[in-house]
Amino acid sequence: MSNKLNVLITGSSGFIGGRLATELSSNKGVNILKFVRGDGLDELQDLIIQSDFIYHCAGEVRPDSSNSDLESSNVGLTQAMCQFLEDNNKKIPILLPSSVHAVSPKNEYGRTKRESETIVEGYSKRNHVPCYIYRLPHIFGEECKANHNSGITTWIYNSINNLDIYIVDRDIKMRYVYVQDLVQEFVSKLDMQTSDLYLEADAYYDTTLGEAFDYINEFKENIDNKNFIVIGDVFKKKLFDVYKWYSNQL
Repeated sequence: MSNKLNVLITGSSGFIGGRLATELSSNKGVNILKFVRGDGLDELQDLIIQSDFIYHCAGEVRPDSSNSDLESSNVGLTQAMCQFLEDNNKKIPILLPSSVHAVSPKNEYGRTKRESETIVEGYSKRNHVPCYIYRLPHIFGEECKANHNSGITTWIYNSINNLDIYIVDRDIKMRYVYVQDLVQEFVSKLDMQTSDLYLEADAYYDTTLGEAFDYINEFKENIDNKNFIVIGDVFKKKLFDVYKWYSNQL
């Protein structure tokens, strides 16, 4: 009999879910179950029955998506998952990557993220199950899609491809999370139980649009300079590592 923990990752081919699956693949005590875009509810239910822990990374992340896509991907899928858990008396932890846009929703994206949070919160409280809802700021890292939902990734893409970068206000304050830092924190929750339902990422980087813009321009000027290194500034170093990764994809 296997003593492995069955971990379900919904959205396992997405930006966060894919990196999470890669990170967990080296954990010999974990068996990864994957739910991807295009799979149906019957497949999801089969996976839930086997699961001991759920990372619910699936959902629509683009604020410009249609209202129906946001509703079905963010709210509908979360509701179906939690309802099935309760109907089958399965009380297992859920980790939900949400968004800071859920705090005071200003559009359908924020509203559906907030409603998803409420569904998981209700499931957690009714069943006394530890769950983790991460309200995340902007995320950057390798394999993030340009012209999708990450402004800084689009800037990197444009820089490498000699396209213009537009900046509205250099003084706008930004908070970034590096995806690999986030994934490692998510993995730590497999062995940890806390009473805190709503969480923020432990590792984050505060900057401004202007500073990030200047860093990217500096990287472009020095990408072929083998003597160029970044010392001291952790955010700048990680951003340069991401810039180099994208540059190597050409």
